[in-house]
Amino acid sequence: MYIRAFHILHDIPPIQDLKDEAEYSQVLENLLEDFKNVVTQLAEGFRACRKHIKQEDMVKQFLDRTLTSRLGIRMLATHHLALGENKPNHVGIINISMRVKDVIERWADFVTRIAEEKYGKAPRIKMSGHINATFPYIQLPLDYIFPELLKNAVRATIETHADLNESALPPIQITIANNDIDFIIRISDRGCGIPHYVMPKIMQYNFSTAESDLDNREELHVFTNMIEASNSTTSGPMHGYGFGLPTSRAYAEYLGGSLTIQSLQGIGTDVYLRLKHIDSKSESFRI
Repeated sequence: MYIRAFHILHDIPPIQDLKDEAEYSQVLENLLEDFKNVVTQLAEGFRACRKHIKQEDMVKQFLDRTLTSRLGIRMLATHHLALGENKPNHVGIINISMRVKDVIERWADFVTRIAEEKYGKAPRIKMSGHINATFPYIQLPLDYIFPELLKNAVRATIETHADLNESALPPIQITIANNDIDFIIRISDRGCGIPHYVMPKIMQYNFSTAESDLDNREELHVFTNMIEASNSTTSGPMHGYGFGLPTSRAYAEYLGGSLTIQSLQGIGTDVYLRLKHIDSKSESFRI
């Protein structure tokens, strides 16, 4: 698929005028459409052969490189197409005055709707910190990472407090911190945390608690759906192929940041997403 795309682009003659550019942009748009399901296809393939995988590090390195390369290519192609649009406060795909609170709110509404459809209830999502901070950033990777992290927190809360009505569910607390170097998003839930013996596996591609020993399955009942939720794709139900959380981590690291998880077993989980500003004073931002 990628080799075919390379040859298609390689065979396009040099662009001489606006007509040539329009034809080139149409080719890019078609290729983006062709490649939109690559992550799902990868996930399906790895899930099918999951039990035969012996070298987790090799799989991690391959998928990290493949998925971040795809993200970079997609951002560049989408940026080229977006330069031809007149979207307010944007230069291509760069939102020159992005308010991260607005992005989080949009995905919080999305996740809330999914939870209400599936469970008939959803916890409140509260925000604090630098909620009015604005800065230039590329929203595309955030539109993948935020729903993954929010689905994790929402489902963990509902599964752990299944006997509570909606008004009694402990809220999810989101804190935004902004400085000259980077910005940090902390998502805190009271979903009872993640067991110690599960923590080393949650960043593995295709990880599912269904693989655990029979002796552990009763204890893991609450956490099964939570882990699958954090490792799902952004479309469809609140569970998926085991790619969401490790892909979010790979994207964060690719963008010069990090994604870390602190579990307070018996209370809940804090997830920290740290991303460098694209105009950071410490070092340049690159794709």
